[in-house]
Amino acid sequence: MRRRTWLRQSAGFAVAATSAPWLLGCSDEPRLTVAFHPWPGYAPLHLADHLGWWEDGPLAARRTASASASRMALAEGHAQAAALTLDETLQSIANGTPLRIVAVFNQSLGADVVLARPGFETPSRWRGARLGLESGAVGQLMADSWLQHHGLPSSHVQAVHLTYDEHTRAWQRGDVDLLVTCEPVASHLRGLGAIRVFDSSQLPAQRPILDVLAVHRDALRQHAGAVRTLVGHIFLAQRHLHAQSLDAAYRLAPWLDLPRSRVWTAFSGLRLTDWVENRRWLIGDPPPMLIAAQSLCEVLQKIPLPATPLPAKLIARQFLPFEEPL
Repeated sequence: MRRRTWLRQSAGFAVAATSAPWLLGCSDEPRLTVAFHPWPGYAPLHLADHLGWWEDGPLAARRTASASASRMALAEGHAQAAALTLDETLQSIANGTPLRIVAVFNQSLGADVVLARPGFETPSRWRGARLGLESGAVGQLMADSWLQHHGLPSSHVQAVHLTYDEHTRAWQRGDVDLLVTCEPVASHLRGLGAIRVFDSSQLPAQRPILDVLAVHRDALRQHAGAVRTLVGHIFLAQRHLHAQSLDAAYRLAPWLDLPRSRVWTAFSGLRLTDWVENRRWLIGDPPPMLIAAQSLCEVLQKIPLPATPLPAKLIARQFLPFEEPL
């Protein structure tokens, strides 16, 4: 149940709202619809909406079941912003949806892993081994980086393409010897004896796995105030996540389909990126985000993806607050 007035009546939020104009938005703008699916890194969006911050304001939530559904909502005009991985954002751009990155939710630092069956944990056993992975850039990025880490070519293993919901069944049936997967499946399979041989904390600095807030190019002008409000809410909700952890777990458990006692386990290996980290990723000459995107484009060519150059203004950093939210 949504408690509409809980945070509005708190002194902390009242101070934040009056001292930070970017939280208020512009009431005469059309509403900005934000698509997002259940994933721990997107928890700030769920919290902001569930806490009632978006009621009667410039923002509206479009809850989806998957990143594919969020991308479809963008492509069909049902949403103007979405929470996506960097590679999903680049794929949407290549397929004709002009998007810009305005914020970063999180970086994977161990949440994505390569698992091995007992007996397949050493490089000497990997030639011809069956490697399960999703048919997407993150799976390819993890597989390539893992093999390159050991000086091996992509052809060294036999790729078995699986959707995420097939990972556990494929492992239990013995269909794969190694598997590229992520939390919480990774923890479950390790409990069944799987051995971690590589994870996203070992990725090269120029090849990170990032989740970003992608906004349609036209919405940056039509919904400028709402975009600023949305970015501000992400940082404020991160604060709620840390300062009110019990309340946050209560609100997140049904959305993540987890018992409250396991909510924080789902964040294992994720670094939520605060205002300081966002500035580090989005500002620079060139910004690290652009370097990561260019590197990821090389991986996307292997899927394959239509060859589309990065837009000249991939990053819209002007929506970050000028000062660190307090």
